[in-house]
Amino acid sequence: MKKVTYWTLLPALFGSLLTGCANGGGAEPAPGAKPDDTPKKPAEPVELIFYSNSGEAEESFNGKFGDTLRAKFPEYTIKYTRAGKGALIPEIIAAGDRVDIIYNVFDYVLEPLLNYNIQYDMTELAKKHGVDLAAFEPSVIDGIRRAGSGKLYMLPTSLQVPMVFYNKEIFDKFGVPYPKDGMTWDEMKAMSQKLTRKDGSVQYFGFVGSQPFSLKLNPFSEPYLDEKTGKSTFERETWKKMIQTVFLDTDAENALKSQVQAKNALPNRIGFTNTKDVAMLHFHSEFPIAVPKELEKINWDMVAFPTFQELNGVGGQAAAVSMSITSMAKNKDAAMEVIKYLTSLEVQTANSKKGVMSVLKEESVKAAFGQESQFKGKNWKGVYFNKLAPIPYRSVYELEVERIYSAAIADVIKGQKDINTIMRETAALTDKKVAELQSAMKK
Repeated sequence: MKKVTYWTLLPALFGSLLTGCANGGGAEPAPGAKPDDTPKKPAEPVELIFYSNSGEAEESFNGKFGDTLRAKFPEYTIKYTRAGKGALIPEIIAAGDRVDIIYNVFDYVLEPLLNYNIQYDMTELAKKHGVDLAAFEPSVIDGIRRAGSGKLYMLPTSLQVPMVFYNKEIFDKFGVPYPKDGMTWDEMKAMSQKLTRKDGSVQYFGFVGSQPFSLKLNPFSEPYLDEKTGKSTFERETWKKMIQTVFLDTDAENALKSQVQAKNALPNRIGFTNTKDVAMLHFHSEFPIAVPKELEKINWDMVAFPTFQELNGVGGQAAAVSMSITSMAKNKDAAMEVIKYLTSLEVQTANSKKGVMSVLKEESVKAAFGQESQFKGKNWKGVYFNKLAPIPYRSVYELEVERIYSAAIADVIKGQKDINTIMRETAALTDKKVAELQSAMKK
């Protein structure tokens, strides 16, 4: 079986933050579905096996998807298996077992599909079941089709966008006005440098960027690999500008540099919620849903991600949590019915009220965003403030390349070599790694 190695567990920034799914009763038809397009009772028992390589616990799956689907489709048996418990895709295939639906963030679905040749073009199935693709956020559907060379290998069920979360207590302590939607990176730079200071024994960091989010969701829509040549893009000026702006210009007195040199890691979410030394944190829009108990510890709010002046209000790409019907799925029609339900106006609206960003363009769904969140009075509208950047070409090597690029950003912050040298060496290392993976696939 041709394959390459892929990660079975997501990095903490993505893996623990798969989107929620609302519990609810009867559904409205999916966007674009005919009025009588409701699930028919199956002629024989239907069993649907879901799989995630995030390592998500079954209890979590049930809360997000399983219980909702069982309530809507009591005639279906909904099961879940996951990576980390001996249930890896090659082992499942070797044992003669199957997976009907794989779900995770876009890239983490794409890789096992293509590596193990279990992808399935859902285009005709979507038409058959009345799924109106025009109702979805177009940049996401376009990105999915581009990754599949025109084929529809998955459908998105929710989105995540880059945001800035801030601790009001630190701003009040140093007398700095709160950030606001529509900030440019020049404004962020000035604000971050005012807040990056040492007070007594505590080193405060004004703004902390995220390596994977800055890379994967970059507003320039820069791909990791060139679509035509398959070579690294890391020497391009857009990557240099992104790294310089997000990780270097926001620093003051080499505070971030010293931290990374000492710990070989940037300050992170713990610094924001627990030690409370991070004033502004780059994270994605589902942060409040992912760790609500942690955010209860601080007086926080959020604003739209800063923008580059030349991009005219584009804040970044959307990360799409998606579901894919595999080629080994036993009942593809039933699988499409449950995915269609998860993208229906009913479920999308219920999720939006809880703070899960919808995949639909429908304005009423967006207007409901955050209405039933436990965090009242937060700037929920900021999630929709920026325009979305197009999703660029994605390769099957995305996760391996992202690991290399993330390490390079840490090296740039450390300052042990100049940025141009690091970017050149990183591009060469990436090309070598991709060549090795390509060679392994041919064996």
